[in-house]
Amino acid sequence: MVPIIKDIQINEADNLDPKRFTPGSLSSFHCTFNLFIGPSDSEGMESFQLTVCSPDWLAERCRSQGYVLGRHHLIVDHFDLESITKIISKLITRCADETWNQVAEKLSRIAYWEFEDYQNPMT
Repeated sequence: MVPIIKDIQINEADNLDPKRFTPGSLSSFHCTFNLFIGPSDSEGMESFQLTVCSPDWLAERCRSQGYVLGRHHLIVDHFDLESITKIISKLITRCADETWNQVAEKLSRIAYWEFEDYQNPMT
């Protein structure tokens, strides 16, 4: 099963539209990508969140907050929506596996999966 991105939103963008997002600085920024990912051979999809940021933003955040937790972060030198989307797509494609649960578990190592901490109370 091969996962693909079916939609992308950026929380900080006007109307969540990635094409409408322009960071204050191309070299010191962060934003949250909402990635809607599903199997390439069906219509279903699930939500994953990924913080995309620059090393300068990380350094500024470390100075002001004292630390940054690194899980679910993609660190890039500058903001370029096209190249960031290509990087994310390549990482996601590498998560192919036999079942959607196996795929989603691999994807959750990259981005926060909406069901990552879900526990079925009936089991």
